[in-house]
Amino acid sequence: MKNLVFFVLLLPIISFSQDLDKHLWKDRLILVLADSYENPKFTKQLREFNTNTDDLQERKLIVYQITPTSYQKGIKKSDAIKNNTLFKKYNSSNEDFKIILIGLDGGIKLESNKLVSASLIFEQIDQMPIRKQELRTKN
Repeated sequence: MKNLVFFVLLLPIISFSQDLDKHLWKDRLILVLADSYENPKFTKQLREFNTNTDDLQERKLIVYQITPTSYQKGIKKSDAIKNNTLFKKYNSSNEDFKIILIGLDGGIKLESNKLVSASLIFEQIDQMPIRKQELRTKN
């Protein structure tokens, strides 16, 4: 019985971990964390990305919207998945707003508790060795 309880408690962690793991070496991730989906910085940051969807796609960027109780994949409002694992993992200091860029290798490339322009993120990605290789291969 103890093993069953342990497994049930770990299930959300396992399923979320697998959700992010599927992006490794395929997609770059932008995690936008806030205390709520109505947080003004949160909504402004998402608007910034919403006006740059082609550039996000070009750079293989997937946005995750994360609050203390749930997360959503993508820029548009969608069905939230109830889970607090990612918020706890990436916002242990409990900031009211945070943005994190994760590279193809799964490493954190940028972390800020202030709004970040899409162009700054794109510039940073374009300086990465794998991105430079992608651009050479494309041309």
